[in-house]
Amino acid sequence: MGRKQLAGIIAAAGLGVIVVGYGAAFAFAGDKIPGSTTVLGVPIGGLSKDAATAKLTAGLQDRVGAPIALTAGGSKFQVAPAEAGLSVDVDKTVDAAGAGRSLAPGRIWRALTGGDAVDPVIAKDEAKLKAAVEKLAGQVNRKATEGTITFKGTQPVKHEPGEGLQLDTAKAAGAVVAAYPSDGKAKELPVGVTKPQAGSDAIDKAVKEFAEPAMSGPVRLTVGSKSVDLEPAELAPALSVSVQEGKVIPALNVKTLEPLFVQRFKTLETLPKDATVQIVGAAPKVVPAVNGLVVDRTKVGAAILSALPKPTGERRAAVPLTPTKAKFTTEQAAALGITQKMGEFETTFPPATYRNVNIGTAAARINGTLLKPNEEFSLNKIVGERTKENGFTEGTIISGGKFKEDLGGGVSQSATTTFNAAFFSGLKIVAHKAHSVYISRYPVGREATVAWPTVDLKFLNDSGHGVLVQTIFKASTPSGSKGSIKVVIWGTKVWDITAGASGKSNVRQPKVIYNTKADCKPQAPTPGFDITVYRYFAKNGARQKTESFMTKYNAADDIRCGPKPGTTPTPPAGITTPPPS
Repeated sequence: MGRKQLAGIIAAAGLGVIVVGYGAAFAFAGDKIPGSTTVLGVPIGGLSKDAATAKLTAGLQDRVGAPIALTAGGSKFQVAPAEAGLSVDVDKTVDAAGAGRSLAPGRIWRALTGGDAVDPVIAKDEAKLKAAVEKLAGQVNRKATEGTITFKGTQPVKHEPGEGLQLDTAKAAGAVVAAYPSDGKAKELPVGVTKPQAGSDAIDKAVKEFAEPAMSGPVRLTVGSKSVDLEPAELAPALSVSVQEGKVIPALNVKTLEPLFVQRFKTLETLPKDATVQIVGAAPKVVPAVNGLVVDRTKVGAAILSALPKPTGERRAAVPLTPTKAKFTTEQAAALGITQKMGEFETTFPPATYRNVNIGTAAARINGTLLKPNEEFSLNKIVGERTKENGFTEGTIISGGKFKEDLGGGVSQSATTTFNAAFFSGLKIVAHKAHSVYISRYPVGREATVAWPTVDLKFLNDSGHGVLVQTIFKASTPSGSKGSIKVVIWGTKVWDITAGASGKSNVRQPKVIYNTKADCKPQAPTPGFDITVYRYFAKNGARQKTESFMTKYNAADDIRCGPKPGTTPTPPAGITTPPPS
C-alpha cells in the first residue's frame, strides 16, 4: 500500500469520526434551547420548544395576571394587566430564546454551551393600553397646593405647600409595559413636577400678619345702636387662610357659622313669621305673615374678615339688615281653604292622674297641626317619644295581651280619638293598628294604638285643601268626673262620612290563669273576636264608595292572683315547709 493510499484512509477515517460526532451533537442539541437560558428567572435551557412552552407557561402563571406595581411622587399605584391589554406571548418568547431544529454548527454549539436571560415577548392591545394610561393619569396627576392655615382651637396650624405631579403620558405606556410582568416591586412612572407659587416663608408671614391677629380677641358686629360680640373660638372652625401669588387670602365659611348666627343675631334681627291658620274663638282664622329684617348673610362674612386682622379697640364692623319675606304668605294660607269642620270625634276616660298627664300632653302636641295638601300626619313624629323628659309619666299599657305599667300609658286614647276624627273627615288612613284586646270605651273595631317608635297612626291629607287639627282636652277630677279629649279636623268638607260594622265572628274565649308572683295584677276577662268596619263616602246624599278593614282582637285572659284552688302553694325560695305533726 502506498503512502497516498494510507493518507487517504486516515483522512477518511477522521472525516467519519467528525461526521459521527456532528450527527451525535445534532441529535442531542439540534432542536433544544441553549442550555443556560432563563425567562424572568424560569430556566428553560436544554428543553425542546414544546417542553419549554409548557414550563414557561406554568412558571409565569402567578405573575402574568398580577397587578403591575408602579410609583410616582411617593404614592403607589396599580394597573391590572388585562385592563391594560397586556399579556406574555409564550410561543414567541420561546422562539426568541432559540427553540427550533437547525443543522448550523454555530447553532448546535450555542445549544450545547450558550444561553442567557431572555426578555419575554409582550403582546399589547394599544387601545386598552392607552385607556389604562389615561385612567392612571387621573390617579397620578395633582395640582400644586399652595400653603394654607387652619385653626386647632384658636391656634394657627400651618399646612406647607405641596408640589404638583403630571404624568408624562407619551412615556407612561412604555413604563407600564416595561414593568410587566410585575415582580411586586413598584417601578417609577415618568412624571413632571410643578412648583407652588409661594413657599414656606410666605405661610410664615401669613401667620404673623393675619392668623395670629385674627385670634387676638372678639369681633363686634353692629347694627345701628345694637351689637353682638363673636369670640375667636366661635369663628375659628370656619376660618382658613391661603397664600396665592404672594397675597394672603382669608376665607370664612358662612354656612358653617349659620347656627351661631341664628343664636347670636337674635338681638339684631326681626325674623319673618310665616302665615298660618289657628283657631280663634270657635273657628279657624288666617294669621297673616310678618316680613322680617335680618342680617345680610351675603355681607356678614366680608365684614368679619375685615375686622379680624385689626388690633384691640378697632375690631368692629357694621353689618346691614336686609328685608326678608316670610316663606309662607298670607295669600297662600288663605288659599288652603280651611273654613269648615270636616270631621270630629270625642272620647272619655276614667279618672287617673297618669291619664290627665299623658293624654293631655299628647293633645297639646297635636293641637294646631297644619297639613298642606298631600302632607302626612304622624302621631309619633308630632307627639315624640314617651319619656319623662318629654313630659310623660308611667301608666297602664297593653303588652302581650296583658295590662302593665310603662311610660306613656293612655296616649293611645289620643290616637283613637284622632283616628276617628280623620276617619269621619274622609282622609286617607295610611297606617293604624288596633289594640290587641278590646277596650269597651272605644268604638268596637274602629280604634288605634301607638308605641314608640314602631307602631304609629298616620293619615294623608288627600282633600286637595289644607287641614287643621284641633284638640280640646278636659282633665278628669279626683272627685270622679271623667276626663275627655275631642279632636276636630278643619278644612274644606269633601265627603259626608258614615260608619258601619259587621257582626262579631270567630269569637275566642279567654283562659283562666292563676298567678302566684308577687307583682301579679288581676285582669278581667274579655273575649276575642273579629269584626269588619265599613266607611261610607257620600256626596249630596248619594253614596259614592265604600272602604272596609277587619279588626281582630285577642282574648284577654282572666288573670287571678294566687294559687289555683285545691293546690298547695309553693313556698318562697329558702323556706322549708315543716312536715305534718
